[in-house]
Amino acid sequence: MPQSTVFIAQDFMLVDILDDIAARLEARGIRVIRGPESKAGMKVQFARERWQEWFGEADVAMFSSRSICSRELLEWAPRLVGVVNPTIAVETVDVAAATERGIIVGHGATPENFNSMAEATIMLMLMCLYNPMATSDVLHGRRPRPRPTPQAMWAQMMMGRTVGLVGFGRIARGVAERLRGWNARILTADPYVKPESVPSYVELAPLDTVLGQSDVVAILVTITPETRAMIGERELALMKPSAFLVNTARGEAVDEAALARALAQRRIAGAALDSFHVEPLPLESPLRQLDNVFLTPHMVGHTKEVFFSFPPAAEESICRVLAGEPPLYCKNPEVIPRWRGRLAGLGRA
Repeated sequence: MPQSTVFIAQDFMLVDILDDIAARLEARGIRVIRGPESKAGMKVQFARERWQEWFGEADVAMFSSRSICSRELLEWAPRLVGVVNPTIAVETVDVAAATERGIIVGHGATPENFNSMAEATIMLMLMCLYNPMATSDVLHGRRPRPRPTPQAMWAQMMMGRTVGLVGFGRIARGVAERLRGWNARILTADPYVKPESVPSYVELAPLDTVLGQSDVVAILVTITPETRAMIGERELALMKPSAFLVNTARGEAVDEAALARALAQRRIAGAALDSFHVEPLPLESPLRQLDNVFLTPHMVGHTKEVFFSFPPAAEESICRVLAGEPPLYCKNPEVIPRWRGRLAGLGRA
């Protein structure tokens, strides 16, 4: 049997992780091909004239949220049987095309990953409600101490609030589980979730209802054609003037220009954002000029535990795929029968 070959993209934000994964595979005798350098603020589009060099012999390919795995590439790659991304994100991979081709897709949906994001999402919700930055300003003399009246105080309790979760995947379920004891009402909107799979302490509702009734709305969707820019002018107009928006998913889920206008005009109370259309967030972004938005650079849930978990999980998933077994965390498990057929057709069964 020929030596297995794995393509691994370059990513300026994941250099150490991807280098670690490459070293682990090479130590197992697996040939590793690295992709072109990536740059901040840009997604890598792989030049077709170099597909043979990068993907002609690849059995498994690893991309990131800043490198594009297109339908055309998947249809061209002659030996490819699996795509394994190091992190949980697969929005840059055409998963539907992979499934059609019998290519299995794995990702880094480690418990450390989605549980860290669940904790961080709640933290940002509390940042919005309690505004500890303003409280710190009081100590440092940048803001006067408020009078001890309900009208002057800015902190608000989570207890008694309505929390809306847009999307009900692993992270959202982790958020709901952690909020269960906070005496908050929890709503979720997800057209692909079966009602019987929703816990009794969570109410499944249409998106418009979730937006209109929630005091805090958290965006927790993966990016698909349906979810791209799903929160725009119309959706923001449905939210209460006192409500907050939290986005720990992907910037593409929100119309940033519409959100900036809503925040500037105080049509919603505020927002906490961890991801953006262009990353790093451009210096000229109007979001940077607002005093009612808390911004973090797409790392709010990047705990030590998450980064310990990625390389061994990726190594095991890739080795499983090369051995004809599904990856640890499979994004398209429905492909498995077709995938086994592809393995057999390539003489790898």
